[in-house]
Amino acid sequence: MNRPRRKDGEATRQKILETAGELIARNGYVGTSNKAIAQAAGVDMAAINYHFGGREGLYLSVLSEAHRHFIDGAELQALAESQQAPVDKFSAFIDMLVMKLKGMAGWYSQVFFRELFSPSVELNAFVEFEGSKKIASIRQIMSEVSGLSESDPRLLLCTLNVVAPCLMLIVSAGRVPGPVSTIYAMEKECLAEHFKRFALGGLKAVVD
Repeated sequence: MNRPRRKDGEATRQKILETAGELIARNGYVGTSNKAIAQAAGVDMAAINYHFGGREGLYLSVLSEAHRHFIDGAELQALAESQQAPVDKFSAFIDMLVMKLKGMAGWYSQVFFRELFSPSVELNAFVEFEGSKKIASIRQIMSEVSGLSESDPRLLLCTLNVVAPCLMLIVSAGRVPGPVSTIYAMEKECLAEHFKRFALGGLKAVVD
């Protein structure tokens, strides 16, 4: 009897999460009430508290799910701790970013987009408890490929230079007219290869 109940509970939790993500993507966090989420998901208000501990917990889960579609923490950590050569790790990291960002659809990209340009208070909690682990893995990969110490302030700047062009893919997502849309329409493999060459050239210039 416990297993069916557990499956039902997981299904309810996922239904609430998906519904919240869709509504928040459309109306924003402030513009989306727990009541609206509960009604759209077909559950009572108590279910939100039961599965997520309240409004903040639900939104943190929405952020986590959206960010997981952008970059999976376990996958990133496994890559950082692998025995691959530094340049191969870096190459796989860029491939991971480009392939996932170009493939992001639905509410995931919209929630991510909103947080990029209008960060919520909850974003701080997300970065502290989950985002920090991903940042640590990225820092490790960047340190190894560049030869810069993780404590070197230049490493943070280099990381921004590497990640920012990739983030433009989610910002545009074909919505921004002009050159950015042209870039977004390019093949994933071509974009990834260009980002790698450009980034590695920049890293070499910084270190030299």
